[in-house]
Amino acid sequence: MEMMDMTVLALLVLLVIVLLILLNKNGKLSSENKKLNEILSVKDITIANYEASRVAVSDVIENFSSLEDVMTLINAGESKVSVSEKLDIPLSKIELIIKFDKLKNKK
Repeated sequence: MEMMDMTVLALLVLLVIVLLILLNKNGKLSSENKKLNEILSVKDITIANYEASRVAVSDVIENFSSLEDVMTLINAGESKVSVSEKLDIPLSKIELIIKFDKLKNKK
């Protein structure tokens, strides 16, 4: 019986060692998983910022073509709303064009 007890005890110690090793590896994998999720989050934010900048650049290019018409009407005393209606451009874009013109004139 004594030999059987020693064998069971040795197997139990071996199982505990294996369990500790697996817990250690699981902790490391969990840490790496968190790091990868942070990297993915940064990547998603970067892509969203890139898409937003593309939209902003395309808006500036679109608005640049109608800059002279808008500024001529604004300088003639027209309101932003009436310019928006006459040129069929959304009011937000009219305001963006005016801001762009102010920036252009500062330089």
